[in-house]
Amino acid sequence: DLVIKEMPYQVGENFELLISLSAHPIIFLIRDPRLNVVSRISKKIEAGQDPRFPLIETGWELLLDQVRYCRERDIPYFVVDSVDFRTCPSDVFSKIFEHLYMPFSLEMLSWRATPHVNLDNLDGHHSHLYSRVLSSTGIEPAEEKIPGLDEIPKENGFREHVAKCLAIYSNLRLEAEKNACVVVG
Repeated sequence: DLVIKEMPYQVGENFELLISLSAHPIIFLIRDPRLNVVSRISKKIEAGQDPRFPLIETGWELLLDQVRYCRERDIPYFVVDSVDFRTCPSDVFSKIFEHLYMPFSLEMLSWRATPHVNLDNLDGHHSHLYSRVLSSTGIEPAEEKIPGLDEIPKENGFREHVAKCLAIYSNLRLEAEKNACVVVG
């Protein structure tokens, strides 16, 4: 199976190849763009890097293109909001598993922490990005405060860009709910 999160630039030109190799449906995991950008800026600062990054890396235009690609080719997909997923993981998983005719068990929602695993392929420069997930033992509820648009930096065109991304985010949620291809907790 294939899960595309809100940074699809990492998949880039390989999207069509990955789709051809994956089972369906594709699951697009989305996150409010305000959280996306604030988190990315914070992680850049944490790593001692310039917090300005190319706007293409927010991924929203590419994500929209990828959803359209699936829609135009009748490739089944789900759009799942990360807040719904994190708040009601058993509801989200049970609905997806039901659609796939697979059994679901609550045991699937917990695991052993694996802080010793190295997911960073850049000589440890990004290991800080994975420490929380590798130390986790289950899905944690979404508790992040969603910042107002006025809290998004204007520099580098972030605020204007996030406003456009919010429209994409809202439209994807509405369309998916209307077409029953979104799982909402």
